[in-house]
Amino acid sequence: MITGAADIPVLTGGKGGVLFPLTIKHRRKELEMKDLANSTVLTRRIFWLAWPVILEMALHMFVWVFDTAMVGRLSAEALSAVGLGGEIVFTTTAVFSGIGIGTMVMVARHTGAGLPEDAQHVASRSLGLGFLIGLLVAGALALFCRPLLQFFVKDPTVTEYAVSYMRITSVSVAFMIPLNVCSYIMRGVGNTRTPMIIAGITNGINVIGDYVLIFGKFGFPRLEVMGASIATATGQIIGSIIIIAILFHGRKGVRVRPRHMFQMDKDFIKRIFRLSIPASMEEFTRSGGRVISSLWISSMGAVPFAANSIAITAESISFMPGHGFAIAASTLVGQSLGAGMRDEAEESALRSTLMGTLFMTVIGLGFFFFPTFIIALFTNLPDVMALAVKCIRIGAFEQPFIALSMIMAASLRGAGDTRGPFVVAVISNWLIRLPLIFMVVYVWHLEVTYVWVATLVQFVVESMLLTLRFYRGRWRDIDLETI
Repeated sequence: MITGAADIPVLTGGKGGVLFPLTIKHRRKELEMKDLANSTVLTRRIFWLAWPVILEMALHMFVWVFDTAMVGRLSAEALSAVGLGGEIVFTTTAVFSGIGIGTMVMVARHTGAGLPEDAQHVASRSLGLGFLIGLLVAGALALFCRPLLQFFVKDPTVTEYAVSYMRITSVSVAFMIPLNVCSYIMRGVGNTRTPMIIAGITNGINVIGDYVLIFGKFGFPRLEVMGASIATATGQIIGSIIIIAILFHGRKGVRVRPRHMFQMDKDFIKRIFRLSIPASMEEFTRSGGRVISSLWISSMGAVPFAANSIAITAESISFMPGHGFAIAASTLVGQSLGAGMRDEAEESALRSTLMGTLFMTVIGLGFFFFPTFIIALFTNLPDVMALAVKCIRIGAFEQPFIALSMIMAASLRGAGDTRGPFVVAVISNWLIRLPLIFMVVYVWHLEVTYVWVATLVQFVVESMLLTLRFYRGRWRDIDLETI
């Protein structure tokens, strides 16, 4: 008599064709081993998607530091001009590159569904749309940079330097937006290495061009601020040309057909904009919040403002792994849903979140236990250092919540839910963070460390809202054809 399910015999083949009983208990163990193997494969897949993105972010940070160091040897006015002009150009580019996020979602879905022709059509049309948007944004920046800068800047020398920088750099925006679209296309098919390599080439040209053109080396004229802008523009244009050529040849997972680039139809335009506009507005919301809070913090005095800026720069190191695992989550969720594997999509999101959170928590421990060493890399001014150390130590507690926010938001976007992260960004920035910072600066008159407490509250709430939206599960049923 069989007394338990674990004792039910199952016949299976043995050596020499001899059959032997294999109980359900053994079968369960076999399935557990298979699940463990699948889990290991998924972990490796996430890691191999994430690390090139992390390295790409590190390259961008290196160039930003190098640019600042080179221009900082000219004058305070030149440094201010390049900092402000670059902030406007690259923030505007990031906002209008939201079309790339919508493109990645659609390409990942078609790739997961085994529909390479559909992925090709989306990639081709999105790149064409990227060129059109890039041309419009570049023209607008070139035309309106002077009145925009005159509104914010009172120093005429800084204004002239910044206008010169922006007019030259704005030319490259016509290529930077398509470059970003191309990178998202490749990430949609699971190729994160090629965008990393292109970033290396682009930034390498930028660094060499900075040294040669800013200071007039190897027979080139000394162009100072103009040299910095030419170096930046040249790197972006060459990088864009290379990655577009790769897509035209179709060697890296998806092919762009030039003849399809400007064949737009109403349904495609509607889908791509419904996916992309919330992503663009999310970036605009976050960037706008940063600008406003910086203006408020600047009223606290030079030392608090400098300490806050240096602590933010130091903290940005931690964003690199978060961004890498966010891209991995977005790609895998989109591909899994395209293949009809909703449970695998959820598992990919949760595993990416776990890995990214662990990485950023470790970095947070470094912020907490070794803040003086980290801040000393950026300044040796005692007053600034003392305040920045307090800020970065508070920032240590932000790290797991920032990771949750970044990767959960990316997972939702990968499923096609770009509205949810936008709404959460509006709530966390405009209803929580900014009101709290305003109270800290203008009502309670507290020191700048409390600004970081306000930011910690923001990320705790933001991560909770995004996690709640993810577990509600509506993203599992999003149909991009009817969005």
